[in-house]
Amino acid sequence: MSTVSRAGPSIIELSFDTLVGMSTADQLLSVALHGTAMRYAAERRNLDESIEELRQIADGRNDILAEAAGITAGSWYASPATHVGYELIGAGMLILAGGGRGLPLDYGELERWTRVGFERGMRSRKGER
Repeated sequence: MSTVSRAGPSIIELSFDTLVGMSTADQLLSVALHGTAMRYAAERRNLDESIEELRQIADGRNDILAEAAGITAGSWYASPATHVGYELIGAGMLILAGGGRGLPLDYGELERWTRVGFERGMRSRKGER
């Protein structure tokens, strides 16, 4: 898997802030992973089966898993009193789904995306964009 350098906002930043133009394959994958993890958490599905299915959906895209998990967890931490907690379960499943194709999840990226999610959640609480 090659390293790709991106300029400008990331896929999830565009998804959660303002989507411009058509969705890319990465945006669609991110939304599918986030939505699936949240649904599995809310349904209280078997964790092992859920994590394996998320791993299959991600198809080795640990970068997207770290981004989706970090933003989901970070936004929850910005306002925990307004959420049930499924976000943390969903984020945990996304984290555990990392490691596909023998490549480890980048925990530095996970931490960075958690901060991004937290900052966005705080702006949302204040009514900012």
